[in-house]
Amino acid sequence: MEKSKILANTASLTAEQLFEEIKAGNITLEALVQTGDLNSIKRNKINSLLNELEAKEEADWLRAENGGDEASYSAYLANHPAGKHVAEARQIISFLERQKENSKIQKQKILSDLRNNPNAYNSSQISSYLHHTISIEELMSCGIPLSAIDNLQNVEIQQLELGRTPEAIPSGFTEVYFWGAPGSGKTCALGALLQVAQKKGFLNLATGPGYRYATQLMNIFSDDGAANDYLPGPTPLENTQYLPFTLKRPTESAVRSVSLIELSGEIFKCFFDLTAGDPLQSQSHVDTFNTLNSFLKNSNRKIHFFFIDYNRNNRPDHNGITQSNYLAAASTYFKNHKIFNKSTDAIFVVLTKSDLMRDDSGNEVRRDQWVDYAKNYLNENNYRSFINTLKDICKKEGINGGKLTVEPFSLGKVYFQQICDFNGSSASNLVEILMERVPGNRTSIFDVFNL
Repeated sequence: MEKSKILANTASLTAEQLFEEIKAGNITLEALVQTGDLNSIKRNKINSLLNELEAKEEADWLRAENGGDEASYSAYLANHPAGKHVAEARQIISFLERQKENSKIQKQKILSDLRNNPNAYNSSQISSYLHHTISIEELMSCGIPLSAIDNLQNVEIQQLELGRTPEAIPSGFTEVYFWGAPGSGKTCALGALLQVAQKKGFLNLATGPGYRYATQLMNIFSDDGAANDYLPGPTPLENTQYLPFTLKRPTESAVRSVSLIELSGEIFKCFFDLTAGDPLQSQSHVDTFNTLNSFLKNSNRKIHFFFIDYNRNNRPDHNGITQSNYLAAASTYFKNHKIFNKSTDAIFVVLTKSDLMRDDSGNEVRRDQWVDYAKNYLNENNYRSFINTLKDICKKEGINGGKLTVEPFSLGKVYFQQICDFNGSSASNLVEILMERVPGNRTSIFDVFNL
């Protein structure tokens, strides 16, 4: 009812009717009193009803605060359109609406990111989103298997125990070097290679400081068709790990002896600093660099694998240096110091996480197209300087028949950066490379260790 009409009919309206108009915010008690038409009986009745309303309003407001959602505050507004908490209720509803819209946008971004890359978020982040921002069904709609979701709470990151770095490598056997910047995936690739070699019945680990590390690595991967393998944490930056082992098919008599050297990713910072004319960053870097140089200068046959992480998109690190910058500096050092000479039998560039490669339409690249896409990626993402330098070295030294080989690599499917459904196909390719390129002999590296 309009205010003027209420004022004109104050005497004829009941206390209850006038109370409802006050409750609706159409009139105030003070305005009614000023008409002179509100008798004491009506006024006392209205005051009594207002006191009851105030008590109910406070109870309803407390209920809204306890509920904390839009519906609770909307119920308060519906019951108390002229209540003293109206402005606050509307403000909270407006905030909740913005929050809901932001959550919707966030959800769509998370799901879109996961469709493009199942490692866009780590397991802790996904656990915090699950049931609040996104559902299990929505995760599965992004191609995430239920086994990966079920294992979110079971992630256990094993800390690998590295062995002592030797002062020298035994002579007479093939050295296999795994190079890669920190986080390039070389440690996981090594574990995958060992697991597959063991499964094939080819592998025999030598006793010594690297035995525990090698055993831990290969036991990470189960290859059981479920996303239940957990990738290891980063290895200490200063360590160069030496793993001696043999490879032999059950039907063969000849044994291939391998001295595998997994280089610390920090070595690339050494190459960059030296190329830039700067001193090495610490005594640890000096020791690591000197150890590597002593290995490279010996007369053993050598095979080199350079690991590049596809998923890093060549982004700068905290020093403002990209993966390709480190590799380019390293290749310049190799060329200037003639690191790869006639003792080098092969050089391979390994692009890890190749399963994440996408075509121009955003579709997964078929495995039979991986090599072509890997080459294009390396040429189009500022790795050309590194690649061309290695190509020149291969031609000049007659390595790989004068050609540089690119090997795509995948662990299988990795979810949330830590949970893996291992597929050994790529690792099997690396094993076969070693079987082909490492010469067999009737004596093995074990004869050296048993002396």
